[in-house]
Amino acid sequence: MSFNIPNIFTAGTKAKADEVNENFSAVQEELNKQNQNINSLKDDMEYVKEDMFNDFVSEAETIAKSVNSKFCINYANLAPDGKTPDILSFDENILSFKIGGIYPVLTATNAFGDSETFEYIDNIDVTGYADGSYNIFLSLEGDVELFNTKIIKSTSTPSGAVIDDIWLMTLEPWNCYKFNGVIWVEFEGIPLGSITISSGKITEASSYTFNSQYLDADCNFITDEGRANLSKRAESEWFVLMPKEVYTFEHNLNIDPLRYRVRFVSKVLTNSSNFKTGDIIETLYSNYAGVEAAVEIGHILKFTENSVTIGAGNSTIHCANNFGGEGYGFLERGQIQNKIIVTQDVN
Repeated sequence: MSFNIPNIFTAGTKAKADEVNENFSAVQEELNKQNQNINSLKDDMEYVKEDMFNDFVSEAETIAKSVNSKFCINYANLAPDGKTPDILSFDENILSFKIGGIYPVLTATNAFGDSETFEYIDNIDVTGYADGSYNIFLSLEGDVELFNTKIIKSTSTPSGAVIDDIWLMTLEPWNCYKFNGVIWVEFEGIPLGSITISSGKITEASSYTFNSQYLDADCNFITDEGRANLSKRAESEWFVLMPKEVYTFEHNLNIDPLRYRVRFVSKVLTNSSNFKTGDIIETLYSNYAGVEAAVEIGHILKFTENSVTIGAGNSTIHCANNFGGEGYGFLERGQIQNKIIVTQDVN
């Protein structure tokens, strides 16, 4: 930007006071304008930073609501390739986190389905830690813990556990435990990644894959290849469905009803006939417990782009079976809780 001085003086001539003062005034006026521009630019930068931060939070909240992947990070900073998780940084014995400020916020969900969004996580000084590999866990309160132990994923209690081993029980409803040397106690930490310590210094850091606990339509962990084909997933809370009742699950995934699959699974609440408490079952077909419509067992599912509605039949019986014995065992609707699981296969 150019700036013109009102009066030009020639060497050897006398300068008039009013002309000199006019030049000073012009310079001062120009400086004031530049200061205003600088302050305006600062305001714009603060607005952009705040707007960017709000966008981060909004996107994280949207993902958290639409993706119910548990025991993992749902949203956080990515490397320049737009795919690789990148939240860990280190300098010798200090572990830091790329969260907030110029980086996106971090949203994570524990094994029990509780989520939280973080704008900042305190640095960790690993001075005094023994050499080895450590899993990094984050609590919903923002506290970080490092454990030089295993993360075990199984439906049954692990054997040969050592102190601070973490067990993710992958049977709905999920639970997570930490071994205290005697018993397994509930653990609400969320795995962020791992680091390697050698001679008191961090030599390597790796962020865990976001939404790494996606389940397929059969509630099994899926491979990296399978995860690439699964773009969205949502699940309802557990609910009870009585005769003639209707339940609607708003999943807000905005999927063509012809492009997603819905599972209707149930959990047994009390031992009954051939069922045990905690059994997970699925009603695969509709039938009758008798010859009259008043004892109809069936269910009807209705799909839209953003919701699934289920209607129950007239009967108080949810299902009848002959699992493990002769004849039939019946389950009353009040003896179970139900869940709707929505998945989309992009292929």
